[in-house]
Amino acid sequence: MRTPKRTSTRGKYGEQALSDALQALAAGTSLKKAARDYGIPCKTLRRHRDNKVSTPGKIFLGGKRPTLSLEFEVELVSHIQNMERALFGLTTVDMRRLAFEFAERAKIEHKFNKDSKMAGNDWLRGFLSRHPVLSLRSPQATSIGRAVGFNRPKVMQFFSAYKAVLLTNHSFTATTVWNMDESGITNVAKPCKVLSTKGKRQVSKITSAERGSTVTVVCAMSASGQYLPPMMIFPRKRMVPALMNGAPAGAIGACSSNGWTDSRLFLQWLHHFVAMTRCSKEAP
Repeated sequence: MRTPKRTSTRGKYGEQALSDALQALAAGTSLKKAARDYGIPCKTLRRHRDNKVSTPGKIFLGGKRPTLSLEFEVELVSHIQNMERALFGLTTVDMRRLAFEFAERAKIEHKFNKDSKMAGNDWLRGFLSRHPVLSLRSPQATSIGRAVGFNRPKVMQFFSAYKAVLLTNHSFTATTVWNMDESGITNVAKPCKVLSTKGKRQVSKITSAERGSTVTVVCAMSASGQYLPPMMIFPRKRMVPALMNGAPAGAIGACSSNGWTDSRLFLQWLHHFVAMTRCSKEAP
C-alpha cells in the first residue's frame, strides 16, 4: 500500500508526522521513502526506529537527549514549587546553577559551561518546554515581617474582633464600613522573575524592607466602593508644599524620619478621615 506524500510537513516535521512515519516503516515502507514523504531526516527517523531516543513515550525531535534524567527533572519541578510556596522563588540563574551542580555531583556527562558553572539557556528552554506546569513570573515583594505575621491565630483574632463590632447595636451598612491600609513606594529594585506554577494567581518573593527610600501612602475605601483622598508620608524632617504637586485632590502630606507611619501621623490621618467621612458618635 502506497503511503500518501505529505508536502505540508516537509522540513517542519512534528510529533504527529514522526509518529506517522514510524507507522509507515512498520508497514514495510523503506527508510528513505518514509523520510522523504514525511520530511524527516533519515538519521532522526533511524534513531526513533531503533529506539535510540532518551525517554520512552516522549519524542525529542532531532534526537537530542536531555542531560538530566526525567526523574530528576520531576523532582526539580517539585523543588521549584516548594521554594515558591516558601516565598523564595528560584530565578533562571538559580535553576541553571542547580542543574550544573547536580550533573557534577552525580558525575553525569554534560556540555554545561564549567567556567560559569551553569547550564545553558538552551537547557532551560528545553526544561520549561518539557514541564509546561511552570512559567516565568514577576513576584510581588513581601517583607519578612508581613510573611511571618500572617498566620491563622492572628487572622482569627482579627475576625473575632471584627465580628464582635458588627454584632453591636450599631446598624452598619456598606457605606459605613471602611478598610484602611498603607503601602510603601520604594526605590528598591523590583524582584527579578522567578519560576512558578503556571496559572497561579499571585507569586511572592522575600525582599528586604529596610533598604532604599520609602514614601508611605495611607488609603481607605468603604465596602460600597467609596475611597478617601490619601495621606502621603515622605522621608524628610520638614514638609515642603511642592511635594504634593500632582497629588489627588484633597490628599494631605506629612513627614517622618524614615517615611513610615507612627502614632502621631496615624492620629493626624484619623482627623483627616473624620473630616472626609463626617462620622460621629451618632453616625459611626
